[in-house]
Amino acid sequence: MWSHLLTSWPRLFLRLPLALKLCICGVCFIACTAIYYWTLPFTHTGYILAVPMLLSSWTFNRYGAFCVFVCNIGVLILYNLLIYHLAPLTPTYLYSLLGSVVVLLIEGYLMCTLRSMLDATEEAQRHAEEAKKQEHDAYERQRQLNQLKNQFIINVNHELRTPLSAAYGYIEMLAHLLEQTGHLTRDLHGVYLRNALNYCDELRRLVNNVLDTMAIANNRGDLAVENLQLYRIVYDMVAQFEMLYQCHNQVHTRISRHLFVSGNAHCIRHILYNLLSNAFKYSPNMSPILIEAGTDGEQVHITVSDRGAGIPPQEQAMLFEQFARLPQDLAGPTRGSGLGLYISKHLVEAMHGKIWVESQGIPGIGSQFHFTLPGIVKMQRQFVPAPQTPIPAPGPAILN
Repeated sequence: MWSHLLTSWPRLFLRLPLALKLCICGVCFIACTAIYYWTLPFTHTGYILAVPMLLSSWTFNRYGAFCVFVCNIGVLILYNLLIYHLAPLTPTYLYSLLGSVVVLLIEGYLMCTLRSMLDATEEAQRHAEEAKKQEHDAYERQRQLNQLKNQFIINVNHELRTPLSAAYGYIEMLAHLLEQTGHLTRDLHGVYLRNALNYCDELRRLVNNVLDTMAIANNRGDLAVENLQLYRIVYDMVAQFEMLYQCHNQVHTRISRHLFVSGNAHCIRHILYNLLSNAFKYSPNMSPILIEAGTDGEQVHITVSDRGAGIPPQEQAMLFEQFARLPQDLAGPTRGSGLGLYISKHLVEAMHGKIWVESQGIPGIGSQFHFTLPGIVKMQRQFVPAPQTPIPAPGPAILN
């Protein structure tokens, strides 16, 4: 303990506040000067002045050594003026003065060299620690990326296998029926073909998610926007989900016919598809899902609400990250690639909007996903309708 203290106190002294170090060096210089004046007639040496030189050189390096050396020379000259009154100097005094000057110069040089070596050593240690920390951080990032990559491969493998197996099953069934009967009828076999096409659309969506993620990373540029009637896009997506999920959940909408946005139709469909897909996946069967929209200043505010298990507040920050999957989902039956919300966030921001989630993490209360898009206050009479398919007649009521 004592050996460690004896070797570490010089470094600890350098970490003292500047004012305290100045006070210590000043008091040491005054005390040593007083001792020098009092003992010089008896000792004829000025070696006591080496103490403030030692302390100042160590504390302030070359600047401290220079200042103390000049002050010591001034003290010697002042002593000669006061004591000898410019009388002829004796050889003893000259030898003492010369020896003091040489000792001060050698001591200051050695102490400054030692201090520079210490600074260089500490700088090298600091760089080594930073390099070690950067290496550790790089290793940790690589480990997390490998973990995300492995989890992504597992999730995508499951996501691709499910619709691929289903579509293959329907097509295989149709091929078997065609071999047996020699023909297919629309009434009896049309539903199988539609289901196969729906699962093919699901496969296409998964592939597009991966491609869109690559496009976001490459930053392909601004999106082409147009004036769109929002309720047409919403009802097109509702009809698609009702066919795909066979009405396992009750979808309610509150969208005015007179609500228009400035955006990209494909991107808005993609965002709604991701949000609705999550709502259907994580909501109990026959629970309500609500889609509503309204104006918020110059923005149009769209909300997708469900009555699922909800999202804990401490886990909401990671939802919109790449390959993000909640801990309870990793071991659960619900799979996903972890790309939907990440892509949705970038698409919303590309259309000058924002997206966020509100949830208390309480089952039955569910979650509310919000996003905004620039609204159109005054629409021209001619506009390009968003969907390419007509709005289905049986569907949720429209607010006029």
